[in-house]
Amino acid sequence: MSFTTISIIAGFILLAIFFLIARLAVRWAARLTIVGVILLALIGVGIFWWWGNRLASPASPSNHQRPAPAKRSPSR
Repeated sequence: MSFTTISIIAGFILLAIFFLIARLAVRWAARLTIVGVILLALIGVGIFWWWGNRLASPASPSNHQRPAPAKRSPSR
């Protein structure tokens, strides 16, 4: 076999290995993208929940129910 034939065969083998690695990389990139989108959605929901609770919480404790005054014993 000539050097050219060996080079072509080696090139095809390297190309096949490259495509196998690229396919795996694309699969992992897709998985990581899906996980990233889910994490971003969860973080967004958490921030929205925190923001909504912060807006709903009263600025001063005046909205809270005041405790009933202590009952006094009847004076004689």
